[in-house]
Amino acid sequence: MEKKGRGSRKSDRPAAAVAAELKEKRDAFLQSFFKRGAELSDELMQENRRLRDQLGALEAENAELKTQLASDRAIRDLLKKIDQLERVTQVENDLESFANLYVASFQLHLSLRLRTVIRHIKELLQQLIGARAMAIYLADEGGQRLVPVASDGIELASVAGVTLHDGAVSDPVAAVVERTFLTGVAHIAEGAVTSEPAACIPLHVEDRPIGAIVVYGLFAQKAAFVTLDRELFKLLGAHAGATLLAAYMYTAGDGRLPEPEALRSLLE
Repeated sequence: MEKKGRGSRKSDRPAAAVAAELKEKRDAFLQSFFKRGAELSDELMQENRRLRDQLGALEAENAELKTQLASDRAIRDLLKKIDQLERVTQVENDLESFANLYVASFQLHLSLRLRTVIRHIKELLQQLIGARAMAIYLADEGGQRLVPVASDGIELASVAGVTLHDGAVSDPVAAVVERTFLTGVAHIAEGAVTSEPAACIPLHVEDRPIGAIVVYGLFAQKAAFVTLDRELFKLLGAHAGATLLAAYMYTAGDGRLPEPEALRSLLE
């Protein structure tokens, strides 16, 4: 039998079978291709929805940040205005304090009549400080006793004198008055005034102690002392003593002015 060469050998499979196999592979490829395409499309749509949601959240956050920024700016502007108003208020309070101190100083030196000077001291304590009850003490010639000479809001007869250097003062008010006079250090209640005396101010003429002003209590609407009150107390302590002494001498002399020759001899 004649043998055929290797190069001329034909496939033993029928052409129809080969074509069917190729068609099956092509259909499988196309089905896989379109399926993967559908999956990719679905993934892209899901990613698009996720990005849309993320974009919406970012836009909402951006709008919230803008609102917050506007609110912060408004708050800063408001705080700035409040600071400006507080400065203006402080200036107004300072001017009012200066005005009250000027009025107090003016009233103290307005007259040399003893009754008028006493009345002015009472009015200052009542109207500017809010003193409900007060008394003025002066030391006797020997400096052994403080004697009440005037009062307001309390009967003068009920105000007891204070013996100095006693060392056994039982009355707490008298103890404060004695300590204030001897040390020259004012007693002014800190915070709410709940006990007597509310304040005690020493009176001096130059370096010599001559008496004290005692504030027993304040009006109901005045709960505590403020900075202006302390400044007024300083003014009274520095000027009221000399004013009282001058008024006493002027009143005791029936308002007569010194003779020029007598005044000149004193100066010489």
